[in-house]
Amino acid sequence: MLEALVVLTGLTNLTRLDVTFLLRSSPSFTSPLKIVKTRLLFLLLCIILFLSHFHLQSPISKSSVSQLFYDSLALSAWKTTGFSTWSLRANPSSGNLHPTEAYIISPAIDSVCDSAFVAHYAPKEHSLELRAKIPETFLPRFFPSNAFLIGVSSIFWREAWKYGERAFRYCNHDVGHAIAAVSFAAAELGWDVKLLDGLGFKELEGLMGLGIYQGFRIPDKPIKGKFPEIEFEHPDCVLVVFPNGVNDFNVNYKELSSAIMEFGNLEWVGNPNSLSKEHACWDVIYVTAEAVKKPLKIDDKFLVDKFQNSGVCSEGSYKGFSAREIIRKRRSAADMDGVTKIERDTFYQIMLHCLPSGCGSGEKQKRQLALPFRALSWDAEVHAVLFVHRVVGLSKGLYFLVRNEDHLDELKKVTRAEFKWEKPEGCPADLPLYELARGDCQQIAKQLSCHQDIASDGCFSLGMVAHFEPTLHSKGAWMYPRLFWETGVLGQVLYLEAHAVGISATGIGCFFDDPVHEILGLMGSNFQSLYHFTVGGPVLDKRIMSLPAYPGPSTDA
Repeated sequence: MLEALVVLTGLTNLTRLDVTFLLRSSPSFTSPLKIVKTRLLFLLLCIILFLSHFHLQSPISKSSVSQLFYDSLALSAWKTTGFSTWSLRANPSSGNLHPTEAYIISPAIDSVCDSAFVAHYAPKEHSLELRAKIPETFLPRFFPSNAFLIGVSSIFWREAWKYGERAFRYCNHDVGHAIAAVSFAAAELGWDVKLLDGLGFKELEGLMGLGIYQGFRIPDKPIKGKFPEIEFEHPDCVLVVFPNGVNDFNVNYKELSSAIMEFGNLEWVGNPNSLSKEHACWDVIYVTAEAVKKPLKIDDKFLVDKFQNSGVCSEGSYKGFSAREIIRKRRSAADMDGVTKIERDTFYQIMLHCLPSGCGSGEKQKRQLALPFRALSWDAEVHAVLFVHRVVGLSKGLYFLVRNEDHLDELKKVTRAEFKWEKPEGCPADLPLYELARGDCQQIAKQLSCHQDIASDGCFSLGMVAHFEPTLHSKGAWMYPRLFWETGVLGQVLYLEAHAVGISATGIGCFFDDPVHEILGLMGSNFQSLYHFTVGGPVLDKRIMSLPAYPGPSTDA
């Protein structure tokens, strides 16, 4: 992405073998082989069982930062057929277009940079590109020891050239996927992740050094032409990554904002590469982005709650894959076979891991305490309406997963009067899943998802329905993209859960929201469909060859 930068050799061209070697050879570990094995076990349990405590806390080092990016935002494989070759990444993206960019704001790291720094992550090379050196006192002043920041931004143009005005929604889905991907990879290393959501747009822009790329003016109508400034990066959010179990620190957003404003005086290096020779501007994307910018919230409280376990009702559903196999072999299915079935307990197990509050605490589902939802700074606002097609032992039909039980009474009132709202047979007591109506929903699911067979040919599909207008009114317009982030986080869980039980999944960005609301009987904008998903047995295209993500011995492909 950036030209004429200092490439940090500590993270350049690290293959999977290199990462493992660095972990084993690091002088920071007294029992390297044992720790590598234990770390893999913890990640496996973290992702498959969503455990609440991670006892291994890696120091910030070349190898640990490398592993964080390798298991979250790096390339996962190359695909080729005929004269076409393209890459895949650990984090999914609409149309595999990847508008999401990532930055690290870190203290000095041996063999990487001799001072605190801001760098851009380059996934193709698995390397860091230095943007600026920052004051050594910046991070210790506001955050605990061994903490650093990950910034996330979006280039709307990467999606807009293909999807038009839908690009805004798709970019924010991808932000959610990235947040979850970073959260899982951080947990592997004994780190926790939280949004620094008190920061405003200007602070995010300054922290990542994106304010120097200005010049785009929003037109008053869609236009075509040559205006490379439309390829600017929009700062979305910043995550603080810190040792698990450290929950007694607060963030002074007023002082943090003042410190970030001084970043404008730093020596920033690098220029973005140009993506296209011609452009088409969908003005509604940029008007919306402007309208939902979040201001600085100096009174926001930074809270770190204890991890909460997710429920387990069918541990035997998982196929024994290693954590890295699940993460690195995650794929977006292009087609479903229309045959594969899963057992009822497997379905319930997947649903348990979609709950924000975990299980076992005795509290209602509401607060985001379980991995990876705990990275988000608000109570759950997104539910799931499920179309069950091929689940052995569970009747075909329409179901509803309530992810914030404060909304249950309202949902019952605003949906169709004939809906049953009954717990299905064998449903775990702490799983707020309800049967609404029985019947074959395959044709309905297909029609709702822009007549795509993939919505009807899986084991089940779903629409993510957000508590919409009341959330925007009570919190502000800036919650609009955050609702999409929450759907992306939930989608990442569905991806990994599907692969862990031996099937696949994919997000569906094209759907008809008004007919979804009609099926449910929803009127007005209190609840809004934001994202669709499908889970089932994938159809593999044998014409496509898989190649390793990076040079050297690898089993990623």
